[in-house]
Amino acid sequence: MKRFVILGLPRSGSTYLMTLLNAHRDVICTGEQFNPYAVISDGPPDDSHDAVMGRDRDPVAHMKAVFDQAEIKGVACGGFKYMIGHNIKILQEIASDPEIAIINIWRENKLAQVSSLIKAANNKKWAQTKADDHVTRKIVATPRQISHRWHEYATFDHLIAMWLDGLPNPKVRFEYREMFRDGFEDGLCDFLGVARQKRLKSPLVKQSSNAILDRFEDPNPIRYYFTQAGLAHWLEDEL
Repeated sequence: MKRFVILGLPRSGSTYLMTLLNAHRDVICTGEQFNPYAVISDGPPDDSHDAVMGRDRDPVAHMKAVFDQAEIKGVACGGFKYMIGHNIKILQEIASDPEIAIINIWRENKLAQVSSLIKAANNKKWAQTKADDHVTRKIVATPRQISHRWHEYATFDHLIAMWLDGLPNPKVRFEYREMFRDGFEDGLCDFLGVARQKRLKSPLVKQSSNAILDRFEDPNPIRYYFTQAGLAHWLEDEL
């Protein structure tokens, strides 16, 4: 069985990618196995002491068990999501095992990414399958708050790209918008070495407006700051 990880930052599209992969009959992709607060597999998060402590005593053994469980189910590819802030021993283990494939997902429009982060964090709603009032709820945020997170996330993406360049592992980088273009699913299947499958579809709905400024309670300071900073293109529709 081919082993893989999705590597990305919050609000990069990693959950959408995970659910898209799980729509393939020959792929299993579990969630944030190394989230500091819970073990997130393919069901409700398990934040029990036994689950978290059992994982953290031997994180590498836990990762191997995740792969073994997928292989027992007879799929061709098994993986999970890994994000910055998860167990560093897993990142080190991935780097020492050149057979683990890496799918890195990143998002060029950091204003879109950070505004999505602020909204999700404020409401503790990280993904959903049905539209509701949360989708149209406005964000209260200042340009400096966004700038703080934007530069932080841009730095992480830069360092991840440099780290990936030095690895022998099979790897591919996708920018957020690529996932919504024709042919993306075929390229993803080709990378994982599984048969192309028609009608791969994620059940998730988008949680914010594509019109970036529409996301904000007061868009004027956001418009001014990003225009002055030479980033007016981030104010345009992302998709």
